Order: sequence, then C-alpha cells, then structure tokens
Amino acid sequence: MATHFKSALHLATVSIGFVAASISTQASAITMTLPTTNLGANSVFSFNSDVQDLMSNMGMYVTGLGNSKQTSPTAWSFNMPVTEVALSMNLLPLSLSPVSGKASGSALGIYSEEGGLQLANFSLDFKRNVLSADLITTAGTSKNFDVYNFNVAKGLHVSTAGGLSMQMSLTQMTLTSGAQSAFAQALVLPTFAVAVLGNLDFGRLDINIAPTLRFSVSDKAYTSTMVPEIPSVGMLALGLFGIAIAARRKLNN
Repeated sequence: MATHFKSALHLATVSIGFVAASISTQASAITMTLPTTNLGANSVFSFNSDVQDLMSNMGMYVTGLGNSKQTSPTAWSFNMPVTEVALSMNLLPLSLSPVSGKASGSALGIYSEEGGLQLANFSLDFKRNVLSADLITTAGTSKNFDVYNFNVAKGLHVSTAGGLSMQMSLTQMTLTSGAQSAFAQALVLPTFAVAVLGNLDFGRLDINIAPTLRFSVSDKAYTSTMVPEIPSVGMLALGLFGIAIAARRKLNN
C-alpha cells in the first residue's frame, strides 16, 4: 500500500510540475491590445519625394480622406491617427515588441487622369511586415488587402518618463504583387509605369504615441464607393452631342 501511495504521489508531483511548466511557458508572452483613439497616438505616412515627382509628372495626385490630414501643402505627407495597438510582453526577460496596429477611419485617395483608388482603415502586421488596408475601386471594396511590404528601420522605443510613450519608424514601403496589379488596373497606368511599380520605394511611416488625451478622433471605419468616370473620348462625344441638340433647337425656333 505504501508503495502504491509513493507511486501515486510521484505521479501527482510530476503532473503538477508539468502543468506549472505549461502555465509558465504560456505566461512568458502576453499579448496586450491597447485602444489609442483618445490618446495622442499618430502615424505619418510620407511619400518618397522621387515617387511624388514621378506621380505628379504623370498627372496623379494623393489626398487625405476621413481622419487623414495632409501635414504640408506641398509634400505628400499625411497624418493618420492610430486607433489601436497590440503589444507582446515577454516576462522572462521583460521586453515589449509590436504585434499589430490600426488606423481605423483614415484613408488616402490616389487618382490619375484615367482612374483612381482609395486605401482605408490601415492595419500593420509585424509578423509579416505588411501594411494592409481596405482597397476601394470602381469594382468594389476588398477588405484587409495587403498593400505594402515594409522594413522596420527603428524598432519599438518605449519610455515611461512623464507617462507611457512609444515611437517607431517603418521604411522601404514597396507594393505587394497583388497591389501592383490593383494599382495598375485601377489607375489605368501606362506600360512603362507598370514595369517599375515593384521597384518603387513609396516612402515611410513614422509612429508616435504620446501620453496626452484627445477627443476629436473617431475610430469608425471609413467607407466609400468609387463611381466610374466617363472617359475623355466619351466626354468629348457627349459634348458634341449636346452642341448638336442645342443647334437643332435654335434652328427650329
């Protein structure tokens, strides 16, 4: 009986040790989701000056929509309030690393002489280093569409001086293969522009979260529809048709 008791006790001890080890392993990394809509949390997307010049020379332009506001009248730089961040906290050793981030309610409109598209409700995936957004074109809306690959130039810097603050910088924003096709089609790009899309560095995203309060930002998702524009040849034909009708009415009178 004593032997059986010792065996049972040993089994229980081993089981408890296994469970404790499992709990410790699971608890070593905790994901925390922080709502930042009412905090001084901002991200600034700055287009590369070379890309801006190239797009401008092709008759293209970018505008801020929803929560997005242009920070300069000349540079394509847009402030997009951060509405949520998720961080992974490792207990042993103690450290923080980014998991994801969102800028819900912010949008950018990119337009050419022949077409256009909108990118809205941005999200960052730090496991894949991908920036996603709702892609809005005349064909409809594609949710959580992978738009840019990026490189983390400045890792997460956390400071507790005067309150919790965080900063990081993402660079080398290059279009994913899917985004290259979507941009080429929606913007009706010429062949030479399509050929270089994959090689363009569109810019950088700088993130700064400060321990201040704000109440003027909404985290409601941006929604919109793109209406197909009448091609220039169609507009010309429509204008000539209107002139002909006006002239005929004048003759009849």
